[in-house]
Amino acid sequence: MALGVAIHCVKSKVASGSIQRNSAIGIRTKATMSSDSAWQAGHVAAAPILTATFLTAYAMGVISLALGLTSTLGDAKNTPVMVIPPGGLVTVLALLVVAAIKANSVARAVGHSGM
Repeated sequence: MALGVAIHCVKSKVASGSIQRNSAIGIRTKATMSSDSAWQAGHVAAAPILTATFLTAYAMGVISLALGLTSTLGDAKNTPVMVIPPGGLVTVLALLVVAAIKANSVARAVGHSGM
């Protein structure tokens, strides 16, 4: 869930313009860092994917908590507890990669168009 909160906060701040191009926070590729317009365009393009990413992270956090409680308090098998949380993390990381690829692609197009 903490990963979801972090992604949600960064996505919201970049979308609102609170976080400008920098070397610490956001989608930082050669293309997105090439100009302020490339930074903004890349993040705008990645925003829907980032929304799906933080919602997935929130859902996986809740599911992992529920599985942990069920396993601890009940007589449930441990297989879901061992498989679902890491699977959720892999899904979130894959979505972050997809968002970065989208942002990079759009930022490159902005860089080539000279915007």
